[in-house]
Amino acid sequence: MIRQLTSEHRRHIISARDLSNHRQVLTNVYDACVIGSGPGGAVAAATLTQAGLKVLLVEKGPFIPQEQINFRVLDMSNRFGHVETTSGYRTVLYQGSALGGSSMVFGAVAMKPKQFVFDEWLAKSGTADINAETLEPHYRHIAEIMSVTRQTPLLENRPNAVVREMAAALGKPDDLVLVNRYTGGCAGIGLCNFGCGVDLKGNMSNSFLPLALATGNLTVLTDCEAKSVVGEEVKGSWTASGVAVSARDAVKTTVINARRLIVAAGAFFSSAVLLRSPKFPNRQSIGQKVYLQPHAQVFALFDEPMTTRGEILDGQYIPHNGVPAIYNFLGYLKEHHFWWLASILYPASLASFVSHLPPHEHFEIMRQFHSTMSLTITVKDDPAKSRIVLKDGRAQLDFQESKRDIESFRRCFSVAAKGLLAVGARRVFLPLLRPPVIEKPSDLETIEKLKFTYNDLISYSDHTSGGNQFGIDARRGVTDSSGLVFGTTNVYAADSSLFPTAPGVNPSWTIMALARHVAKGIVNRAS
Repeated sequence: MIRQLTSEHRRHIISARDLSNHRQVLTNVYDACVIGSGPGGAVAAATLTQAGLKVLLVEKGPFIPQEQINFRVLDMSNRFGHVETTSGYRTVLYQGSALGGSSMVFGAVAMKPKQFVFDEWLAKSGTADINAETLEPHYRHIAEIMSVTRQTPLLENRPNAVVREMAAALGKPDDLVLVNRYTGGCAGIGLCNFGCGVDLKGNMSNSFLPLALATGNLTVLTDCEAKSVVGEEVKGSWTASGVAVSARDAVKTTVINARRLIVAAGAFFSSAVLLRSPKFPNRQSIGQKVYLQPHAQVFALFDEPMTTRGEILDGQYIPHNGVPAIYNFLGYLKEHHFWWLASILYPASLASFVSHLPPHEHFEIMRQFHSTMSLTITVKDDPAKSRIVLKDGRAQLDFQESKRDIESFRRCFSVAAKGLLAVGARRVFLPLLRPPVIEKPSDLETIEKLKFTYNDLISYSDHTSGGNQFGIDARRGVTDSSGLVFGTTNVYAADSSLFPTAPGVNPSWTIMALARHVAKGIVNRAS
């Protein structure tokens, strides 16, 4: 069910640039301050406010009202998101940067990790308190609020049909999974990653944030960056008293007082906030073992049309690509750590991925844009080195991929290309700076001989997780199974940074379930 942010709700959404007119925001003492308004922060805030707690939600990005969302891809991508990179500029990390966080730019696919992932979490964390069974009530609640809807084969467009045909050609038709999506209806435009111009995609701004604001217990502070947690050691434990914040891009900070702090700004920024906090306990464990679960796109050229041409409406070109991502192909996930789905293809994306071609070939591929399609491939990674570090106070991900992850990509390229050729692709383009020509089955042998690293891959990540993993004790994690940071009395994590390993599939449903689990625990202890 889509819930609107009413004019009354919007009265409680305040930009940090206007704080001179809202001094009470700075002088109040809140029951909790939540840092981040994405799937973790919004769900935590809604759970706490519905239980009667007074909450301040801090969001670094601006509030972009629904009426300002349009169908211009470059406009919306720059307004709703921004990029960070791993060290050496090797992998792009796409981050949500507006009220609603990453939910404004996610593809609206709702999936739960497979049981083998929960088994990994048990082995890594040493605690069985968080598993498929304990999270199930939270998954159900999220599903109700977010209108999680099972897709059907009736929604199949041509790219999704190719994914289905590939599964059969590879001998794994039973490993094609119909996904759930955060929408009870979809216009099939395919611009899910840039907001939703028709407001049919479930996100935090039309679900949990309106619910929280309706209680009267939530104040939202946008354009405001949380710099660090403020507190001191009391009787052997560190207790937070507030959070130091500043207007976006400003230097001067102000401390906002709160009885509890919940970091929910994602794996990248939650670790950074804690690392910037003076004398914070167990700093050596924070921000360690961050997973990218990286994506790349494999393109294929066919003889037949793969997409439609859309229409011009009110002066805007609006595509009609059909419902995106109704299938996930998971046939190689457990053993070889990769999976894929059909993704919406944008002209700028195709142009950049085939930029290695000579000009006349590049022009010819772009001329056949509507006969191309893309697979988004995802690798469930286990990096050799991965940690958040601070350089001049700014977070950076010091990252080195493992040999296993390179081999996962290699296997994925080979299998995906084999499947695409088997169902009629005339040419396959791999996400490498200098890819081999793949036009016939014998060309697949060149993939096995490729020597490449992440320097050669055109990859990105919006599934970043880890850094504040839950564990049975401080040797196994940064937080306990309630999300409470070890060595503190009142600092919690409630986002993807809690994951002990990469989840394998789209993480947002599990982020929301974990955030509700953490917030429910806080409510129970407060009552």
